[in-house]
Amino acid sequence: MALQNLTGIFRDGVTETSDGINYADDKTNKGYNLIGHGEYRNRTKNQRWDLLARGNLYFVGMNAGDYDIAASIQSSFGEKIGSLKLGFENVNRSPSYITNPGSSFYFLPDTVNLNLKKENSTHLYATLYQPLIKLRLTGHYYLVNNYIYYTDFYKINQAPLFNMLQISAHKTFAFGKKRQYKWISDNYFQQVIGNGPVNVPSWLTRNRIMYEGNLGFNNLKIAMGFDTRYRTNYKGNNYSPLLGQFFYQDSTTVKYKLPDIAAFVHFRINSFRAFLRAENLNTFRSLRAVDGSTSYGFTNSNFAAPDYPYAGLIIRFGIFWGFVN
Repeated sequence: MALQNLTGIFRDGVTETSDGINYADDKTNKGYNLIGHGEYRNRTKNQRWDLLARGNLYFVGMNAGDYDIAASIQSSFGEKIGSLKLGFENVNRSPSYITNPGSSFYFLPDTVNLNLKKENSTHLYATLYQPLIKLRLTGHYYLVNNYIYYTDFYKINQAPLFNMLQISAHKTFAFGKKRQYKWISDNYFQQVIGNGPVNVPSWLTRNRIMYEGNLGFNNLKIAMGFDTRYRTNYKGNNYSPLLGQFFYQDSTTVKYKLPDIAAFVHFRINSFRAFLRAENLNTFRSLRAVDGSTSYGFTNSNFAAPDYPYAGLIIRFGIFWGFVN
């Protein structure tokens, strides 16, 4: 059992004073939840299958009637077949407080009565991993009802039942005498089924091509290469600075000009570790001016959302050095 106490300060307006801004209209709201939690773990008599079941139920309080439950079963069948995991999740939740008229981020007129229902989502998944060929296949199926979403920067809507399917594959290819050259590929295929207000790219991929070894030095462990990402074009969510939320739109296509490309070097010498990454190398381009001169820069960015480009060149580095007496 758990008791959750919540306190929130909400600002309905401000008052200008000679000393500055006075939040005279602040309101304090308080609430609580009484939550029950249960968990079960076991292994079948033949010692082959591991079972897990858990759940949370909100008995009384602000979120009375909410719950989340999950169950999974998994087993390993040896290297030739691999391992299998099957799972189920269901969540029933109250609408987020940002959609409550008492929230500081609620901008709909007082005459609007949304009467939002609890959201309910079901998630079924299966994962198969084959260690000999280093292949992982995963499938996810989502069933969503009463999905709450935003449109037009601040308007709140609720959608009826819809589905989404996602299938992914993870594969590691190793080359060379010591298998030190690697290509690690992740691919995701997904599709919304029905008229749900969710747009997703039909295909995403991430590929890492690298060397992983010691370059002939016993105390050295190093990984270096390129990390790339790409997705198909789709009508991605727009962004509302007013709410700090993404909202659904179905008119503008968010395109990818080139795959995102990063170069990296990660290494370790005894207790010393360091990494260096140069990200968004794909944004490099040359521009020719009217006078014939040429300038260079990292300005050819892809877009995360309509009118929101990713950054240009980013250099990241870090070190960790542990001293042991």
